[in-house]
Amino acid sequence: MTKEDYFKYYIQGTEHYLIPKDVFIELFNEMVNWREEAIKYKETKQKEFIDYLTSYIELLNNKPDLIEECQQDILKEVFDKFKEIKES
Repeated sequence: MTKEDYFKYYIQGTEHYLIPKDVFIELFNEMVNWREEAIKYKETKQKEFIDYLTSYIELLNNKPDLIEECQQDILKEVFDKFKEIKES
């Protein structure tokens, strides 16, 4: 539905729209689908972030001379907290 389509449902002199039930159901279903896609996208991005941090921590564990010990601990702590939040 385009922005122009909404104008045919506009009630003159108000800020209200009166849309037919079938149009409402179509719009509602689009909103539900959009929400589901957004949730899937968010989960995908979170998984990518966890994978990135995991590989980064493995790199640091294999080459401890790349970064000071305290920085490794901080990064691991942040990673663990992120996983804890995601799993809750």
